[in-house]
Amino acid sequence: MGSNDSLSEKLKRVSRELSTHRMELHQTRAYLHSILSNSNDMIFATDVGGILLSFSKGGEKVLGYTWEEAAGRFIQDFAVDPGKLEEHLAAAREKGSSVEPEFPFKHKDGHTVFCAVSLIRLTNPKGQTVGTVGICRDITLWKKIQDDLVRIDRLAEIGRTAAGIAHEINNPLAIISEISGWAKSVVKDAGGLSGDDREELETALSRILEQTKRCRNITHQLLDFSRDSAPTKKSFDLHAFLRETTTFLRPEIKHEPIEFVFDFSEKEEIVDSDPRLLEQVFVNLITNAIYAVKEKRPDKGLITLGVSSTEKEVRIRISDNGKGIPHEEQEKIFELFYTTKPPGVGTGLGLPICQQIIQKLGGKLTLESKPGEGTTFQVTLPRS
Repeated sequence: MGSNDSLSEKLKRVSRELSTHRMELHQTRAYLHSILSNSNDMIFATDVGGILLSFSKGGEKVLGYTWEEAAGRFIQDFAVDPGKLEEHLAAAREKGSSVEPEFPFKHKDGHTVFCAVSLIRLTNPKGQTVGTVGICRDITLWKKIQDDLVRIDRLAEIGRTAAGIAHEINNPLAIISEISGWAKSVVKDAGGLSGDDREELETALSRILEQTKRCRNITHQLLDFSRDSAPTKKSFDLHAFLRETTTFLRPEIKHEPIEFVFDFSEKEEIVDSDPRLLEQVFVNLITNAIYAVKEKRPDKGLITLGVSSTEKEVRIRISDNGKGIPHEEQEKIFELFYTTKPPGVGTGLGLPICQQIIQKLGGKLTLESKPGEGTTFQVTLPRS
């Protein structure tokens, strides 16, 4: 009888222990499920061959694939370099773990996602390797910030160098300007010159003085930009200013079927702003329009400069019938270093700098574009 009581007590104790273990197992599963469901990291488990056995919700966010799309596939299929990932998986199985601070994966939509990867060997109760667990943290944004900081530092150094060069250029420009002015006086008073020769020489020297002045304005603008100085405002006719700005760029379209169209009245449109900074903006925007038209190569390229105004503001539109900007790129077009041009052609600095200048002048820069039809940039400036 005592034996039966003892056995019954043992069975009760084992039953309680089993219930406790069952509760702990349920809790552990709940914790694991909570981690896999709520973590922003990509957490996965594979068998020895690399076939996915589980895939967290964070993984769906990082790579864009649902678990149904990823189940049964090799984790190597999602790597930019499958062979390199296989090496890390093998190292984890052999050594117990493997860490890669920056590894590229392929997102479902095609772009590259960089992750800090930790791989851990998965073993069964007998100590046998049965697979691998991976924890991958998305560091794409951080990597972009690091790359941008490197570029910004490089640009800062270029700015310092350019400022020094601008100082050096100003000295010979001053001498050229002085000599040109003196030569113009000599030509005016010189005897023995025909009227046509005198006029031709005076015109040539006037152009030299004009271009020298323009070069000095550019160097001053460069120095002002590097110092982040306040804009120097003055009143000027916007219509005449835009016509003059296009003359700088006519060599760009000399052998191209491209035409400038001016859509504004002949009367003056007086604004109070910084013409040197605006010249930089409009040269950049018109150059981009020329490039877009050349890329599309229509039978006749048109770049239209339009001006409209109210009592408080003036709007300048620069439109082209070029290739246009894809919708997905329009939101990024003003981001620093973002460019739609091929390497070696675009730096991704022009439009962000233009936007910064216009904001500095109290205005705004916007765009409208239809792929395949063309693009319009609009600069809105306060009258004063």
